[in-house]
Amino acid sequence: MKLSEIGERKIVEKIIQKFSIPMDDCAVIDNGNEYMILTTDMMNEKTHFPQGSKPYYIGWYSIAVNLSDIAAKGGKPLAILAAISMPRSREINFFEEILNGMEDCVKKYGGKIIGGDTKESPFLTIAITAIGMVRKNEYMARKGAKAGDAVYVTGSLGKEANLYLGNIDELLNVKPRIKEAHELAKARVATSCMDLSDGLASSLYQLAKINGIGFLIYEKWLPIDDKARKMDSPLEFALYHGGDFELLFTMPEEHEDMLHFNFKKIGYVTEEKILIEKDGKIEEIKNKGYEHFVS
Repeated sequence: MKLSEIGERKIVEKIIQKFSIPMDDCAVIDNGNEYMILTTDMMNEKTHFPQGSKPYYIGWYSIAVNLSDIAAKGGKPLAILAAISMPRSREINFFEEILNGMEDCVKKYGGKIIGGDTKESPFLTIAITAIGMVRKNEYMARKGAKAGDAVYVTGSLGKEANLYLGNIDELLNVKPRIKEAHELAKARVATSCMDLSDGLASSLYQLAKINGIGFLIYEKWLPIDDKARKMDSPLEFALYHGGDFELLFTMPEEHEDMLHFNFKKIGYVTEEKILIEKDGKIEEIKNKGYEHFVS
């Protein structure tokens, strides 16, 4: 059996089972009254950086998507390791612009690049490891959602439409929700939280599996991105396309007034099934989203 026959999520499940790893956005190490949280992400120009991507935004994106994982746990970024491989034929200015993008992202959202590695390879690949810290009583896990909680997202959904509209810079200019997540963590009202990288539908299914729950989402409540609304099927982009890097969280809705950042309620946690109300009808949300190793 080939990897393409099982896909990325099944591969990850095998790793999780083999090494008994909790399924969350970050790894966690006990550090007294705090948790050290660690995440890593590997990107390359064949799967993550569309043709024509500016090296500055390649560097920005590579840092931002890792900080988004740190944010989803309520963490403060501390340190970053960056490994970069690329062909020897690339211009030095290309490499320097990647570093400039990385530097500016760190300056804006926190942390410090403390080391890494460089290698020669046939095409550009960047692997980032980000380290953060969070107080134990403010840590936001994926597990904890229960029936009756409301479901929320920050920002807008369906931003991958930028790829199809030629807005590559905008697609790569990810804005990790560090500030919003810090406020949410401080309030200690979230029953679960994760970042949206592979699409809303895929993320809902992941939360449902971890918590043994379901969801009822309302199409009319979804904050669909303006760019997605220019496409033939805006809802498809909001549900099934990756690249939003927003917070997806649950909490009792009576706590809404405690939060002072922009977020939208999109539905409720239920006991089973993952459904959407659309045009007055209830239908099942498909379990699909962006997935490596699958055509």
